[in-house]
Amino acid sequence: MNRPLLLAGFMGVGKSTVGRIVASDAGVPFVDLDEEIVKATGKSIAEIFAEQGEQRFRQLEREHLGRVLSAGAPKVVALGGGALLRREVRLSALQRAVVVTLKADPTTLVERTEGDTSRPLLAGRDLAGITELMDLRAGAYAEAHESIDVGKLAPSEVARRVFEVWQRDPVAVAAGPFSYSVDVGQGFAPRRAASLVRGASKVVLITDKTVGALYGQKYLDAFAAVGASASRFELMPGEEHKNAQSLSDIWQHCLSVGADRKSWIVGVGGGVATDVAGFAAATWMRGVPWISVPTTLLGMVDASVGGKTAVDLPGAKNCVGAFWQPSRVLCDVDHLGSEPATGFAALSEVVKTALIGDPALLDKLEAESGRILARDWAFISEVVRRCVVVKARVVSEDARELGFRAALNLGHTVGHAIEACEGYGTLSHGEAVSLGLVAAMRIGEQLGITDQTLTSRVVSLLDSLGLPVDLSEQPLEAAAKLLGHDKKRGGDSVRFVFCAAPGRIEFRKLGLSELQQMVRQLA
Repeated sequence: MNRPLLLAGFMGVGKSTVGRIVASDAGVPFVDLDEEIVKATGKSIAEIFAEQGEQRFRQLEREHLGRVLSAGAPKVVALGGGALLRREVRLSALQRAVVVTLKADPTTLVERTEGDTSRPLLAGRDLAGITELMDLRAGAYAEAHESIDVGKLAPSEVARRVFEVWQRDPVAVAAGPFSYSVDVGQGFAPRRAASLVRGASKVVLITDKTVGALYGQKYLDAFAAVGASASRFELMPGEEHKNAQSLSDIWQHCLSVGADRKSWIVGVGGGVATDVAGFAAATWMRGVPWISVPTTLLGMVDASVGGKTAVDLPGAKNCVGAFWQPSRVLCDVDHLGSEPATGFAALSEVVKTALIGDPALLDKLEAESGRILARDWAFISEVVRRCVVVKARVVSEDARELGFRAALNLGHTVGHAIEACEGYGTLSHGEAVSLGLVAAMRIGEQLGITDQTLTSRVVSLLDSLGLPVDLSEQPLEAAAKLLGHDKKRGGDSVRFVFCAAPGRIEFRKLGLSELQQMVRQLA
């Protein structure tokens, strides 16, 4: 419990009551944000609203919350019902604390708040009025690390569940009503997945034959232990099987086992299995919930966050797909123990992520790359979590890749083209991205965007991690021709991603023919 715990939710859900219990159990301070404002101003909340208006009260909330979070030490904070309504405040809170939303149905809240004159926003509101206000705030309340329906639960039971979330310290991905969290740890995934699908009408476990042989039965046993009716569908392993036929086969399997709209899909495997599982979930019955359990380094640090699901067409990677957010992502680094050395080519995605949003991680990788090569699992767990934090932050700010999220494509434009012209499965995605990063840095140098010193650092780090960096051996002429299939192409230009400095990304539209010529000259 290294971060503060923030309890959010509508008025009357019991944030202060639960917060005091959790703080007492944890042996940390409890802060009621409304009480802090009352002490600081010498006025009640109702008086502040009446004399200075809601806008001034919200400003006071932001100021006091900022001071609480800046203190950094673990504590439990009960927030007012509107404290996190502004999205920039909410995203900052999600990055700096663990946010748990408590929720209850409107009827219960009417019963709990009847006659309460201390809440100005409840004045004159009946059941319909409270329901309307809750609906307006639903999207904001959903952007949390966890939402807990207090229902008829005793405060002590709610506190127990909140405490468990705080201990797990998940990473939040804010996506409005489709928000979810990512758990990173060791040895927890089958049990956690089972707890999430409890009560589902059917559970369809999607994996591949290699992963299925290693872990499939563990998941089926865990599902059975909570009374879930589960079946397993196994893909053939490899990028070449991430295609429309595999998707069609999954649909037929779902039909044969009677999967309906109350069913869940659980994807366990690398980026192929989780991509296809997510696309199947997006399309079966027009969308069912799903859990992503990546078992490869690539799956954990790249494919696990963002809700981008897709299949490949010949010569065009990921060009048919959908945005469909998982309900939860479980990154269990125990699964990496069975990954072959080639799977750690995904370290190129780690380097990419550090360049985009964690310069300190880039320094750490340069200084301690040997710990990864020695399979220091504690260190690798830290690396995975830091990558997830960066990607979650980027995705939360740009859910559908309309802006800065395109930074995640650093190294991918040329990398995907090399991977495609080699034939999927010949060159791993991680190896292709490594080559693509080298290409992006060198093209950036040509245009005066990237300093030669940074290019040298990146090439040296990739090489020390055992990744390919020599473009002279690659079919760049063929790859250049495939750049026209890139998803970032618009007309006769491509929006190319450059790294000007660690943590500083720039975009520039390049003419397709200009980019193709630059790629050819990299040999």
